[in-house]
Amino acid sequence: MSAVPEASNAAVVRWRFIQGFAAHWADALEHGDGWTEADLVAAEERLGVRLPVAMREAYLLFGRRRDLTSNHDELLAPDELYVDDAGEALVFRHENQGAAS
Repeated sequence: MSAVPEASNAAVVRWRFIQGFAAHWADALEHGDGWTEADLVAAEERLGVRLPVAMREAYLLFGRRRDLTSNHDELLAPDELYVDDAGEALVFRHENQGAAS
């Protein structure tokens, strides 16, 4: 598994922990488990905002792994991300009971 692009040393340590966790919890992370840079750039252009660094790194590393991202609340795909009606929050998950989004 390649290093997460633009990650600091501390971030690399954290993402390696996630890689180990994934391998123990389910299956090891593999190439293709994350979204592409093009997917994230398209979402950012559509939204008019830059995604937070840690969020981008997570989406790139394992964002497509529903077994890791949607056990409780659903992680939205990049093309499903949106800013709330008040324009104050980037929504990236849907709460599992529909009580809050």
